Amino acid sequence: MSNRSLPPLTALRAFEAVARRSSFKAAAEELFVTPTAISHQIRQLEAQLGLRVLERTPRAVRLTAEGSVLYQATASGLGEIARAVALLRQRQDATILTLTSTTAFLGHWMVPRLGELRRLLPDVDLRLHASDAIVELRPGGVDAAIRYGKGPFAGVASVPLRDDVFGPVCSPGLGLSVPEDLRQATLIHIDGRQVPAPSPDWPRWCAEAGLLDVDTQAGVRFPDSTLAVQAAMAGHGVVIASLVLVADALAAGLLVAPFAPVLRGETYHFACAPELQARRDVAALRAWLQDVMAET
Repeated sequence: MSNRSLPPLTALRAFEAVARRSSFKAAAEELFVTPTAISHQIRQLEAQLGLRVLERTPRAVRLTAEGSVLYQATASGLGEIARAVALLRQRQDATILTLTSTTAFLGHWMVPRLGELRRLLPDVDLRLHASDAIVELRPGGVDAAIRYGKGPFAGVASVPLRDDVFGPVCSPGLGLSVPEDLRQATLIHIDGRQVPAPSPDWPRWCAEAGLLDVDTQAGVRFPDSTLAVQAAMAGHGVVIASLVLVADALAAGLLVAPFAPVLRGETYHFACAPELQARRDVAALRAWLQDVMAET
């Protein structure tokens, strides 16, 4: 049977309601029509099918054997349609908020806190966009960003969240305690780090620490901070990392910052399209970031 030969949906809805409620009157009230209209729909349905689906008596309405088969199908089908419509409406009502930042920030800092953020904004569909390039912020596209630099940034509304600092971190299993221990340690380098400038690398750190007899070019090299920090956690050496981004690993004892000095970095900012500043979900995300990053 093709879809074109199916009975009208209005007739099937009327039949399902009568069968479920065992009453023309109750079905009419549920569907906001008259009992006469319900009777007309049932007659139309039976005429098209060429059989009776309901037995009518002055006191009750009962399904025929054929009506029982049809009721099982219509109840199931209309129920699935109702659930699908409810899901679509729920998705439509949910606010979509897209936040972009660097892979390092999202991986090290944001992802561990997603549970806390979802509890704060349960009706927000948060989507994370990882990019080390600056992404245009606009309504209907990428709404907000965590940007890193001096600020302010052209074309967006931004607020500073906190300043960044860099220092040597490593696995506690290495047993480092004083800067001189670096003479026997493996240095981990991060190539291609463009901000901050000057780069918080080993030549700069050793010059700041007055440690002039360390080969600052030796060691192992990684293309990004995520891999470099993972190598440090695994005990493969010492890396100069953002102490903001590795704060959770330090708190958990997966990493230690065995000695000073620290190097100043740039500032983390929350940025959004100017016309989105007052949107409820954007304002809530901004306030949460300000509170949590102040505590990091």
